[in-house]
Amino acid sequence: MTYKIQFGIRLDEETLTAIKKIAEDENRSLNNLIEYLIKQYIKEKKKKDSGNP
Repeated sequence: MTYKIQFGIRLDEETLTAIKKIAEDENRSLNNLIEYLIKQYIKEKKKKDSGNP
């Protein structure tokens, strides 16, 4: 099992409202959606930095 570290995050109300709506629409928890979005960003960043399309 992967150990996960907890930490706090600060979001403006508009961003939080939008991300809660997306999580609800996709039947995900807020935490799960944020983790997914961060992982997707990292994946895309690595791809971009390596020069792969």
